[in-house]
Amino acid sequence: GCWSPPESAGILVATTPPGASCSLTRLGQPIATVATTPAIAFVEPSACEITILCRRQGFEDTAINLPAQELALSFSAIMYGRPPSDFQRRVDIVLKPRPLGPAPR
Repeated sequence: GCWSPPESAGILVATTPPGASCSLTRLGQPIATVATTPAIAFVEPSACEITILCRRQGFEDTAINLPAQELALSFSAIMYGRPPSDFQRRVDIVLKPRPLGPAPR
């Protein structure tokens, strides 16, 4: 039978609390979005890190960098020209509540 490697990898993006919207970028360019966490974002394989920025009303914007993890070269990676890297398949991002303004007098 024929087999071809996946064109994209899924990363489960979860936040505490859930319900955030997140954008995934690589080298400053958007590559995927998550409308509401938790959800899976599909990204193309690459040796470059991914930045994930999550926003939710009432919470501070939170960004993390997801570095590519080096993999051993495999026959399929060489055969299909895939980069020898991958990403962790799940990220959990904790959102901090936005500080309240000064109390009214």
